[in-house]
Amino acid sequence: MNIGIDLRFLEDDMYSHFAVELVKNLVEKNPQNNYNIYTSATDIFSLEAKNIRIHFTNIKNGSLKEQFQLSKIFSRDNNSFMIFFNHFKPLGYKWDYYTIISGLKDIFYQNFSNYFDKYTYLFLLEKNLKNSKKVLCFDENTKDELIERFDFSESKISLLPGFFIPNKKVIQNEVQIDIHSKFSLADKYFIYSWGDGIEKNIDRLVQVFHRLHTQNLKIDLVFLWDKIGKNIDLRHAIVESNLKEHIHFIDHINPGEEHLLYSKSQGVIFPSLYESFPFRLSNPIALNTPIYASNLRNISHICGDEIEYFSAISTNSILEKIQNITKTTQPNYSEILSKYNITNTVDSLQKIIH
Repeated sequence: MNIGIDLRFLEDDMYSHFAVELVKNLVEKNPQNNYNIYTSATDIFSLEAKNIRIHFTNIKNGSLKEQFQLSKIFSRDNNSFMIFFNHFKPLGYKWDYYTIISGLKDIFYQNFSNYFDKYTYLFLLEKNLKNSKKVLCFDENTKDELIERFDFSESKISLLPGFFIPNKKVIQNEVQIDIHSKFSLADKYFIYSWGDGIEKNIDRLVQVFHRLHTQNLKIDLVFLWDKIGKNIDLRHAIVESNLKEHIHFIDHINPGEEHLLYSKSQGVIFPSLYESFPFRLSNPIALNTPIYASNLRNISHICGDEIEYFSAISTNSILEKIQNITKTTQPNYSEILSKYNITNTVDSLQKIIH
């Protein structure tokens, strides 16, 4: 059987790493199948296996070229079905396909630069999900929203458990540094590493740290993500709040430094207003770092009592949580990892598509 997998969307982000790990394990566990991988990111996706062919397909998601040229490319390889990791595909593609949808945040928190992008997104989302043989999502909230908004039958939707991406290996000689001195950090600091979309709630996080420092509490915040430092509005908010010395942008660090940053921190702050599966918790969970997160249904369902919660819509709630934190014993997330791992995800996917 030939199976086509569309990975044209790949970037250096957690959902892309999730997709790559899932595909690698799917291919390895099913050597009887042949896989056609379509991607424009050859530097990110690499896999050596006899039953796989990688097709360099430099056609952007949501483009006109996607609509007029991609069906021919997909059809020429006689795939029994396709797997898409988002809703972008040519409307003219009529063969069977499964769509894995990471969430519906762009319906609620529309990070669009113009109306054309917004309505193109909504049009393609509805059309391509409705034409899917199955729609796969990670949580009950997304499933309920698909049923309500698009009038899907429950049988059309399957829940696919996510998994936390394995952490990079640490080379021992990489950790022989004073992380506080190297990055000019206060003794106590928290880490944020989740993007800068509207739903990520980072404006409120800046407000929280402004109030901390008006109370003379010396606690720093580290933005550990290479792209977030380019957010001009965020930088202006930091300057206006007089937090230039207390909020740090750190990127391009090696695994050893990253390991130290997490291990020496008070914990990570996850103030999101919307999440499907929290892939960005992979590092703190792998490194047993304390997690302080929004009290969202999806997160509490996955993490249970192993992490601490606050109200994402309340500056006071986040502030009080940080003020009352004392460094305790290192958490143990082994129970979470035993449930949300690559083996369970691949087994579930195989049952759905076969």
